[in-house]
Amino acid sequence: MSSEPEQGNGAGDDEHSGGLPEDQMFEMLTRVSLDDLSACRQVSAQWRRPPYEPAFSALHCRRRADAVVSGYFVQGMARNRYSATFVSMHPSQADADPSVSLDFLPSAHVRVEAVSAHRGLACCVDADADAAARMGGKTSSARCYYACKPATRQWRALPNPRLRFPTAVTAMVARPAGAGAAADFKILRLSVPTLRDHLRCEIFDSRRRAWRRSADVMVWPESLVAAGPAVRAHGAMHWLRWPDRVGAAEDIFAFDMKSEAWRLIVLPPEVEDRTDRWAGKKKLVTVEGKLCLVVTVDEEAEVWVIADYGRQQERWEKKMAVNLKNLGMQEGGALILRDLCSSEVAFFNSVYGVIWYDFWRGEIAEVPVHHKCIQEVFKYESDFGPWDIDENKI
Repeated sequence: MSSEPEQGNGAGDDEHSGGLPEDQMFEMLTRVSLDDLSACRQVSAQWRRPPYEPAFSALHCRRRADAVVSGYFVQGMARNRYSATFVSMHPSQADADPSVSLDFLPSAHVRVEAVSAHRGLACCVDADADAAARMGGKTSSARCYYACKPATRQWRALPNPRLRFPTAVTAMVARPAGAGAAADFKILRLSVPTLRDHLRCEIFDSRRRAWRRSADVMVWPESLVAAGPAVRAHGAMHWLRWPDRVGAAEDIFAFDMKSEAWRLIVLPPEVEDRTDRWAGKKKLVTVEGKLCLVVTVDEEAEVWVIADYGRQQERWEKKMAVNLKNLGMQEGGALILRDLCSSEVAFFNSVYGVIWYDFWRGEIAEVPVHHKCIQEVFKYESDFGPWDIDENKI
């Protein structure tokens, strides 16, 4: 499965812009589809910038209200039941189209495992069947994995992986739409085997309609358990990894979905020097297609970006520092930073709701949710075109 280039072409960007003024290019891009935006980002740095501007998403959704939805699935758990709610920075989307949910799935108790960056696809699990299978129950042969498109309320049951091994992390990628292209997708599942000295790697490919075993990942399994949703950047999936031994520092686990190779990325030295003070306040995000680390210290958030991703010795740069005093960021965490929607807008959650915060304008957009104790947040963007994968392919 091909991966989308994340960087511009550097020299020659002006030639690829076609001589369009920036305001005209911005207007043009707000009228194209989500998958066309993916292609536009590959043209040059000048074409890549507009879709990441704070004003772009709202205008794009408004102009293509019949075709685009953008927001987050926030997932929590209460009384041993998972619940996921879609929220949007643009209230008209969530209110006018409540169909963006998971209530169409055949199971009444599902858990979101992963969401793809393209095509609006998600991987969900029947939480009850999954738990029973790992306990060796009668439902071990029942299908409990689903691929679905929440925006169009379509789903397909998938074969099960080795459910008796508990899941550590899951990731999903889908091929961007093209002329006559099917919605091919892959699901990565890393699980904890009985020996618990490595991670077991399984990959589902929709074209082969089956899970296959890939090479084991030789890292301490507990370092990735409960690592949260994957962060996609530079063609790879990333998770922040806990120290695997006493005295070790945190690092980043990266898995390339094309080559199926993995590696560890060290954090900025400035972060490692103050590990104790910053513990539990780090978050991986993407900003303008680049992998970033956000560190919250007291009432300030620092954003670090990898300037030369993929090189032998990667270099981190401090992109910016933002004051969060207006949000009441206190020791103990009244708010949890979940994502950077752009270089200027952050997405937080509290116990009872979620907020979008514009760093520079100081503006706050707040949306309540119907369940408490939010545990995971999955960014979700989709069109409303029918899922074009043939039922016989699964």
